Amino acid sequence: SRSPVVASGFTLIELMIAVAVVAILAAVAYPSYREHVAKGHRGQLKTQMALAQQWMERFYSDAYSYKKNTAGDTVDGAAGLFSTQPFSASPPSGEGAAVYTLAVEVAADGQSYTLTATRVATGPMAADPCGNPTVTGKGVKGVASGTFGGRYATAAAAVAECWR
Repeated sequence: SRSPVVASGFTLIELMIAVAVVAILAAVAYPSYREHVAKGHRGQLKTQMALAQQWMERFYSDAYSYKKNTAGDTVDGAAGLFSTQPFSASPPSGEGAAVYTLAVEVAADGQSYTLTATRVATGPMAADPCGNPTVTGKGVKGVASGTFGGRYATAAAAVAECWR
């Protein structure tokens, strides 16, 4: 005598439950992954900005001004040479597509400066709520006005969270 045929496999309901579980896990994990990647980009940027600050101080030690070069003329000084430096983008040239570009603004008297990192419009950090980070020659960290948003109501809140 023959035994009855037993059907095996998944029912449609079981398959739908499995898909729903995977979707819920993905909805939780993906934002966490994106924030982890963003923290990595911000960490790389902090390194580039520290290198830029060191370069600016070396420039100043030669001419006692951020505006003059060692010959004493006022051609663009540090601002004119800045874009040719390897730290003027993050990550540095040759290490992947730029996520941030760095620029320096030197005060009229040549005695202070502000570094600003601008997010590349087509890069992965373009919509980052931390905005465009800044740092002055005295080490004061900030965020360029009007560039932060989303979860941060004030620049101070963005600085507290994004510069740590």
